[in-house]
Amino acid sequence: RFMPYMAGITGALLMAVLGNLGTVKLIIKGYQALVAPGGNPAGENFIIQAAWTIQGFFRSMSGASLPFGVDAWYWNPSRAIPVPPGDIEPITEFPFFTVLYGDPHAHLFALPVTLLAVAFAVGVVLGKARWRGLLGTVCGFLLGGLAIGAIYPINLSDIYTYLPLASAALGYSILRYFDINVLLRNRKIRAVLFVVEPKWRVLLVRAFAAAGAITLLAALAFLLYRPYSSWYGQAYTAIDRWKGVTTPTNAYLVHWGVFLFIFAAWFVYETYQWMASTPLSSLRKLEKFRPYILAAVLLLIAVVLSLVLLKAYIVWIALPLAAWAGVLILRPGLPDAKRAVLFMIGTGLLITIVVELVVVRGDIARMNTVFKFYLQTWTIFAVSAGAIVTWMFASLPSWRLEWRYAWQASVVGLLLLAALYPLMGSMAKIKDRWNRGAPNTLDGMAYMPYVSYNEMGTDMDLSQDYQAIRWMQENVEGSPVIVEANSRDLYRWYNRFSVYTGLPGVVGWEWHQMQQRALLPGNWVSPRVNEVNEFYNTSDSEWARNFLRKYNVKYIIVGQLEQIHYPGQGINKFSALDGVLWKAVYQDRDTIIYEVLSSNNQYAGK
Repeated sequence: RFMPYMAGITGALLMAVLGNLGTVKLIIKGYQALVAPGGNPAGENFIIQAAWTIQGFFRSMSGASLPFGVDAWYWNPSRAIPVPPGDIEPITEFPFFTVLYGDPHAHLFALPVTLLAVAFAVGVVLGKARWRGLLGTVCGFLLGGLAIGAIYPINLSDIYTYLPLASAALGYSILRYFDINVLLRNRKIRAVLFVVEPKWRVLLVRAFAAAGAITLLAALAFLLYRPYSSWYGQAYTAIDRWKGVTTPTNAYLVHWGVFLFIFAAWFVYETYQWMASTPLSSLRKLEKFRPYILAAVLLLIAVVLSLVLLKAYIVWIALPLAAWAGVLILRPGLPDAKRAVLFMIGTGLLITIVVELVVVRGDIARMNTVFKFYLQTWTIFAVSAGAIVTWMFASLPSWRLEWRYAWQASVVGLLLLAALYPLMGSMAKIKDRWNRGAPNTLDGMAYMPYVSYNEMGTDMDLSQDYQAIRWMQENVEGSPVIVEANSRDLYRWYNRFSVYTGLPGVVGWEWHQMQQRALLPGNWVSPRVNEVNEFYNTSDSEWARNFLRKYNVKYIIVGQLEQIHYPGQGINKFSALDGVLWKAVYQDRDTIIYEVLSSNNQYAGK
């Protein structure tokens, strides 16, 4: 009775709580850096690095601090694949990092829906594609199409994995279990099938039923969200051969090591059980297939060697495991649940190979290609590993004592090492604050009154921006356009009023705006940045008036940041033209908010 709960809890922990082994790597590298000349252990052989690790451990026990910042504890494991200096790191994010970092991108919102898609696929397999009556069938397909189709608008790249996964589950179940008598009740279908040889009749009907079901599911997935797709301009529509730095084997094991150990141990167990239950007489029947088996092995070796020549080094691990999973699927009498898990494992392994070979055209190096598809693999692996751990624990009473203890110790040990990330990463993220004396709250603005921010060598008191933003939140009605300082230097304090109030600005962060409008000409965004800068720099009141009218600006921000970023004479026009083009409606020390007079914009009366 407890086994289903154990599988669910284990899968949930692997999916949403545990991390990769990046924290272990970080600690080991920290120990080595305490001893290595210049603090750089790179380039030395394994024996020397092992010696440094031991020496560094004892030095750490004596009070030495590991030589990296507090942010490394939560950040570095999410960048497990090393690259040369100057290159862009692939993102190896996992769900706990996403939540801990508080970065609500599309992949986060898609996670529960992708799990629903996996649940649909598994449910179809375990239910043998049998719904209760016509109503049950209609509801099943509608819910499946609704769940899988939702992935397209939420996080586009996920549809390329989860729709084929669900289609494969549907196809397998119908090909194996569909009752053709459901269709043979129709006279016309019986008449058509009468000309087909009886031995092919079942297969033909099931093949057509599977093709129809898969087509229906895909059609529903896209048709139910047709209004979205009709208005969505997809920019990233092609892939290129990846020619840059690929994933080293050790980095692959750092990220996937926990899952790979669980899978490999289970494969060994299942293979042993298969061989133990197979009479020698059955094995002799394979003699006639010996040339084909040998050819398959040689083909596998050739593919591995070919991919290694293409610098996909992780193929030494991933492809043999995927092939092993494929062989185990063929075991006679294997429960469908195990076949589903084996198929998902193989799918995930192949995904990790694909991102070594190709990259989405337009990506920043292969940062997001690895990120998006690795996260899909994490989801599939977590669900699979949850089931496997449960099956393995259920089988332990039949194991020899030494093997039982060895497996239990290994799995528990690896899970504890993976648990270091939520433990150390969470503590580090809590400590990593501008001002640790600021209140602990869910209010994402509460830190501002307690900190300063340096821009271009000048410290700004962010309490001024805090008070001004609060004033706008409490007093501005509707969605009027605002203008504030803008810069091509991303991830800084610029556009803070539009960020925290949600009010539309003339233009946001340039590169982000260009990414989100990738199908549009690039000169639709950049000129706006230039015009915002010119608006603050110009002393020409007529140019400023035309700018305000062009973009229908209602409020102008002139705070510390604007005065630092635009130090020329242009900034003086705001006080000089107060009451002419605009009027001050808020002032606190160095921060002023001006409201554009109705005669100078198109917002009047709106």
